[in-house]
Amino acid sequence: MISETEIKSMILNILSENNAISLATTGGEYSPWILGAYFASDNLTIYPLLEKSGKTLANVKQNPEGALMISQNDAMKDFLQVQLDATLLPDSDGVRQMLVAKMPLYQTYTPCAPVRLDVSKWFASSLVRQWFPEKVFRPQSISNYSCGLNWQCWTVFSFNGL
Repeated sequence: MISETEIKSMILNILSENNAISLATTGGEYSPWILGAYFASDNLTIYPLLEKSGKTLANVKQNPEGALMISQNDAMKDFLQVQLDATLLPDSDGVRQMLVAKMPLYQTYTPCAPVRLDVSKWFASSLVRQWFPEKVFRPQSISNYSCGLNWQCWTVFSFNGL
């Protein structure tokens, strides 16, 4: 039997070793839509910056539910898929600072909005560990999440009763 601790450890390892996500959203004019984005993380919470005039942020404003994948495009390497809820955060340098700390050359070229991605379900796959089908990890509760940063989180979306 595989422990939740082992699955969580693999998840945290993948988050620390990868810089980019493929984020899938629906809800707006360009729906469904997939975006490649750089991210930072704090424990199991993922933080990207999304272009303020972009299709992904427009979709998130209509529907906070989404999915993402983190992989190195190599089926021989561990990868993650997740179900998530997105929360638009107030403009601040907090997420940008996290991204620069992870990737010192990180910069944006258009106005971007910080977003918090709270994962409701992690799907961890590993050929080496023989985790096929994937192992599912559910965090204790979305309410256990915090910004992890020194600013107040403003939730601008409702989360189906959460």
